[in-house]
Amino acid sequence: MDPRRPRLLIPITRAGAAAGLLEVATSLLCGEQGSGILLGVVELPTGRPIAQNVTVARRYRSLLQRITELENRMDVDLKVQVRVAGSLAQGVRDAAFENASDLILLEWPGSSRGRPTDRALEDLIATPPADLLLVRPDPRGGLLRVEDGVLVPVRGGPSAGLALRLAASVAGPQGRITSMHVYDPRHTPDRREREARQFHELQGELRGRQVQVLEVESTRPNQAITAEGQRHGVVVLGAWAEATRSPVMLSARLEDTVRQLPGTVILAKSAQATGPIMSDEVPGPPFGVPHVEVSTVVDKWFAENTFHSREFRDVGRLVELKRRQGLTISLGLPTLNESATIGRILRTLKSQLMQKVPLLDEIVVIDSASTDNTAEIARSQGVPVVQHADILSELGTFQGKGEALWKSLHVLKGDIVVWCDTDISNIHSQFVYGVVGPLLNDSRISYVKGFYRRPLKFGRALETAGGGRVTELVARPLINLFYPELSGLLQPLSGEYAGRREVLERLPFFTGYGVETGHLIDLVENFGLNAVAQTDLGVRIHRNQELFDLSKMAFAIMQVALKRLGDRHRMHLLEEINRSMKLIQYKNDRFSLELVEIGDWERPPMTAIPEYLFSRQRLRMPD
Repeated sequence: MDPRRPRLLIPITRAGAAAGLLEVATSLLCGEQGSGILLGVVELPTGRPIAQNVTVARRYRSLLQRITELENRMDVDLKVQVRVAGSLAQGVRDAAFENASDLILLEWPGSSRGRPTDRALEDLIATPPADLLLVRPDPRGGLLRVEDGVLVPVRGGPSAGLALRLAASVAGPQGRITSMHVYDPRHTPDRREREARQFHELQGELRGRQVQVLEVESTRPNQAITAEGQRHGVVVLGAWAEATRSPVMLSARLEDTVRQLPGTVILAKSAQATGPIMSDEVPGPPFGVPHVEVSTVVDKWFAENTFHSREFRDVGRLVELKRRQGLTISLGLPTLNESATIGRILRTLKSQLMQKVPLLDEIVVIDSASTDNTAEIARSQGVPVVQHADILSELGTFQGKGEALWKSLHVLKGDIVVWCDTDISNIHSQFVYGVVGPLLNDSRISYVKGFYRRPLKFGRALETAGGGRVTELVARPLINLFYPELSGLLQPLSGEYAGRREVLERLPFFTGYGVETGHLIDLVENFGLNAVAQTDLGVRIHRNQELFDLSKMAFAIMQVALKRLGDRHRMHLLEEINRSMKLIQYKNDRFSLELVEIGDWERPPMTAIPEYLFSRQRLRMPD
């Protein structure tokens, strides 16, 4: 465990145990600028498809979030994650690896005598992926009784230092700590001298603290510890490295000792320690990681990384998460002749997410030479308008939404960048906070796509079925054929999404309709599937494009997918593909063919642009 900035993982297996675990966690984190993750593990029922657990996972997240709101008395940095796995142990291992956790807080599993053995849990405890704390809350209930003192029986081994540092954190700056060692009078003088030297050396872990050192002799160390523990509110036990030979750490005696102690008991085991704690048997090797089919990986991702905007409707909590993480958030709105909708969009988002609650730090309109009064309407709302052709003009300019988004990275200042289409007629603030929420709640996630029901509007009539025609007829079939890892994304072409700048600035941008497709392929291949998430934004009503324009969009998206496929296999597919498309025109009762050049050009990552790097450096310089 890093004593300065601990990264805690707190699996919650029972709601009733959450309060005790969180009390220990907040004691550890308070004043150390660390962070904690409450973890829920949805264990897969036999024969049930993984993807069907998306609703269970969502409810689990809501429950854990409610627990943090009720129990986080010290207002420390706590987030929530849910994993879908075959067992609790596997879910904990996966989450510990993905979050680079250095400390796991787990509820004391209790005696296994008379009950079936959970070998997966035993294996997790025997070979934890990070330093491990097993917490048995005070059976009397209530808060940690640190005012009654913290006892640390020290035996030695790699877990001893961990136990002492933990005791110091739990006790707080003014708490009373007793460091105890039990000598066996049957041991030789040399061994006693060696144990005494090691014991006193370990007190260096508590330098600067008032510590009572207690050294006693007993042929039954567990009884001596139990007797002394009656006078303390918290007992922290370090797992002895030679657990299979220790008279204290054998499972039956350990459970008896824990059961007889009146206050909170914490067993600390360093990941460097060897040997079992809970079982008299030596466990087998840790579980291997078998080859998993892509379909299973996608189903698991779908259950874990699919959110709903309702989970983030407490925008005040998002603002607090933003403050704690020291982040800023920018909203970029790409426009091209959107005078019918841009005014309402700006009024809604500015009032709800800047004036009412400060989730957004800036809103900028990135215009693409609109010929209507889009720009004038935006300026009248007090929102800056930038023409994308004027940004990094020395690098030239292309037409297309992707070009506007790429250039907007140079203008927008936030650590998180949100983009939202501007043809939406039923705009709601959830279109923004819904894609920002997962980024603020889960450090694994770097890019969030929105999805929604998209009814088609024909005049005044609203057809509830339909919408997303290019998605269903082109994008998703291409993805399932060549990029099945992305097949769980419901609407890969949606225009509402958000990303961390540190990732966005490392992505190339295609200049036209293929920008979203290129992003998703590059994200998964460079950062992994779990860097991507999606959020249900409800219903979205917007201007529907003519089939003529959708055909051009589909053509560009296919080019991007084939370009990336060629990159993967080192084949120059696009050199053999026609970039021009013959579009069918029908006018004056006659058909004709129109040749249109449709090419999505690829802009390099912003980190390859010196002007961008210079501007970011200037922003980081103090005033």
